[in-house]
Amino acid sequence: MELPLANPHLKAWRRARAHRRAESGFSLGWLFPLAAVAAAGWMARTVLLGFLAVDDALAAGVTGLAMRLGLVCCGAMAIFSYGALVRGEDRPVLDPHPVDPGKLLPYLLLRAGAERWAWPLGVSALAWPLVFYGQPVAFALIVAVCFGGWLVGLTLGFPTYLAAIWAAESPSLALVFELIRGTNPRLQAALIYAPGAVLALGGVAVYAAASGAGLVMVGQPLGVVLLVAPLILSALAWLPTPALARAYYFRTTTLLAEVDGMYAGMEDPEEARRVYLDWAVKFTPASVRSETLKELRHGWRGLRSWVTGAWGAGLVGAVAGWSADPVAPARAALVAGAGMVLVGAVAVRLSSTDPMWLDRSLPVPSNRRLMARGFAVFGWLQGAIVPVAAVVGVRQGGAVLGVIVMLEGMALLIAIVGAASSRMRAKGMLPYVALGALAWAGLAGVTGISGGLLS
Repeated sequence: MELPLANPHLKAWRRARAHRRAESGFSLGWLFPLAAVAAAGWMARTVLLGFLAVDDALAAGVTGLAMRLGLVCCGAMAIFSYGALVRGEDRPVLDPHPVDPGKLLPYLLLRAGAERWAWPLGVSALAWPLVFYGQPVAFALIVAVCFGGWLVGLTLGFPTYLAAIWAAESPSLALVFELIRGTNPRLQAALIYAPGAVLALGGVAVYAAASGAGLVMVGQPLGVVLLVAPLILSALAWLPTPALARAYYFRTTTLLAEVDGMYAGMEDPEEARRVYLDWAVKFTPASVRSETLKELRHGWRGLRSWVTGAWGAGLVGAVAGWSADPVAPARAALVAGAGMVLVGAVAVRLSSTDPMWLDRSLPVPSNRRLMARGFAVFGWLQGAIVPVAAVVGVRQGGAVLGVIVMLEGMALLIAIVGAASSRMRAKGMLPYVALGALAWAGLAGVTGISGGLLS
């Protein structure tokens, strides 16, 4: 890896950050969502820290909670590193220039880490009530596991996505990708599954670190060794990265162009005008139908991973709810609700990715636009509800009504909060995260209160 002082990308990035700080001043705005997440942790403590009420369950409970929170950090950074390397804003700017990928990759890594450094703090803040209950060591161990998951998701993503380009073009793996590609072009299949590979490999390190946390809680020295497993894996993963970057960074651009060309050749002209949920526009008020269709088009064409992510959250919630355990419906609702908070951030992304000149050239009453955006987000969030409702209905019958009522109420609240926060464009993400975390904590409280109703 090149020294920072010898890296022109890092120099330019530091100067740009210094200029932004000089213009906007020092900000502590990130403390607001962190405080909201901490409040959510307190409100949801009976759900997250239920093991404290069971004798001799502290070590196992810390292991389980640390592993889940660490996987959240790992999965989030796997997605962010994908955006930084594969579809980042730097690629179209730097591709025409004689750039050394070996110097570019450290910059992309440090930038992605610097932009998301608060993730492990925010995620681990859900467990802070452990300090209140006299378990500060347990909380410190969970923070360590979260930082480990954050680090391994960040560093493992870069070599994995570069290796995916090799895999996509490898003749020996062509048959494998033909079998798993589904309706996607074969060349794209490797990139589609690469984030999952990062989560799977990083998950092994997170599991080791979480197990180490449990061993430390019972006084086993081996636990300290396991705690640093993410750090070891991160260091090993970065060793081949500069060589992979020089071999495959620019080849990634060619592959993406080939994939986009394949889609353009297969796309039917009439189909190109259709978007997900456009049939539902007729159920919205006539005054906002055209704006709702615009929001649906914007989300489907420019932010599709956010839109389809709701179904991923729903499937994860369905897995959590596939049980005869009386608490399974509440567990499924909580998992789906957390996914809805993440997906609902698309409302702010819709606003921040809208060119400001377009708003000035084609002005639309803000209330109409925000209402349309809320309708669009509410529709997209149904993907997180349908699988959970189906599974709970099959497994526990009457409990499904309570789950649907709670999740639909959550979807409505998230849509309203997201649309209102989007008035601030990119700056709206901070209040959205804070209010979304509080909404999820409220859902956790409701599921705890209504456990008898659900079961």
